[in-house]
Amino acid sequence: MNQRAIYLTVGLMAIALLGTAIIQWYWINWSVQLKEEQFEKAIKESLKRVAARIEDNGDYLNLSEQYIALKGSWEQQKELEEMKDRLNRINPPSLDKRIDPKNLDFLIKEELKDIDHSMKFSYSVFDLKMKSYIIHNGNFVVTLGENEKSSAAEIDPAQFPKESTYEVELFNSIVGSSGILKLSFPTKQKWLWKSVWPILSLSILLISLILACFSYVIYVVFRQKKLSEIKNDFVNNMTHEFKTPIATISLASDSIMSPMIINSPDKIKRFADIIKQENRRMLSQVEKVLQMALLDKHDFQLSLRSLDVHEIIQQAVNNINLQVTQRHGTLEMELKATQSNVYADQTHLTNIIYNLLDNANKYSPESPKIVIRTRNTGTMNLEISVQDSGIGMTKESQKLIFEKFYRVPTGNLHNVKGFGLGLSYVKAMVHAHNGKIRIISELNHGSTFILDLPIHIS
Repeated sequence: MNQRAIYLTVGLMAIALLGTAIIQWYWINWSVQLKEEQFEKAIKESLKRVAARIEDNGDYLNLSEQYIALKGSWEQQKELEEMKDRLNRINPPSLDKRIDPKNLDFLIKEELKDIDHSMKFSYSVFDLKMKSYIIHNGNFVVTLGENEKSSAAEIDPAQFPKESTYEVELFNSIVGSSGILKLSFPTKQKWLWKSVWPILSLSILLISLILACFSYVIYVVFRQKKLSEIKNDFVNNMTHEFKTPIATISLASDSIMSPMIINSPDKIKRFADIIKQENRRMLSQVEKVLQMALLDKHDFQLSLRSLDVHEIIQQAVNNINLQVTQRHGTLEMELKATQSNVYADQTHLTNIIYNLLDNANKYSPESPKIVIRTRNTGTMNLEISVQDSGIGMTKESQKLIFEKFYRVPTGNLHNVKGFGLGLSYVKAMVHAHNGKIRIISELNHGSTFILDLPIHIS
């Protein structure tokens, strides 16, 4: 998959994910609005019923006991109603005498009994004649006559909180003072969203899960793309590494068969040595690839014994020192560890040190400066560091440096050969010896590889 196709796929997936989130939010918001509409309809119907019951029980009638006791025939009931209506017209009752706060409180709570108990509400009665509130939450809140019931401060209806407020007129069709019953729900929005919280939580969880999977897919796609590029580089490097010795062997073979050479034993021996060296070189490269395959399958065994790391380092330095001096470089040892014995496989430990030194030499410009150090950290660890003053590497390269087939870009440095398997092998072997490896590097300022191995005390 090319880069353009990858970006197109990622873009489409992002659009699909965003569209899904928007649709989810739309339906959840629509659900809240629908529930609010149903709630408002129910509250308005409840307020109408409360107003009707108040009016039925609130007609003022100051009749003597004999009239109040009238019962029986339809004529008596009609006479009673006419008496009440006449008295109401002659002496219109005030709103506070028509409404009993305790009875109002009972009626409202009875009508709202089906509402969630966690939802708080508040109600007030506003007297249109007095221009003030007279009842609030079951208590009088005005001063009437000589009886102190509350403050005399006038409150304009417009100043009453409008948020979550519902109103119904009281006694608007009867002679006498009329008013407005106002009911508010301060926590309505919280209650509405709480009602959809389960589905909202599930939506957030599912979208988060999709987002996590989406992120992981993007990570895998770009990682696979990078690995594909690394493997392509490996194939190209392997082709180049094999092409040169094969061409050399072919040329040497043709030379041996030449009539001018076939009768010269010395020249035949010379060309045979060239064929042997190039063959050994190819075999070495093939063994590296096969060795990494075994490491991947953990199909290897370590021959562990107590070894002095300083002796291993000295051996590796002797093997590579010639290559460094040929490039007019220096290779210094600062072996300061007092406990230098580790429990390790001699062959693999030697290869670890040699690969790190060889890597420092290859990725250094002319006149490489390499320093290998040892020291004890704590009481049970041995630290080995290989420092160079080479080309260094970027943060991105440091993340990939231990991947198989990966090779640090060398810019104008074209003498770096190999398959990119050395450091991958080093990391695998260090972990097999219960150790750790890390890198400190800065572009154009060299690199330092640091190994931590457990020491072995006899």
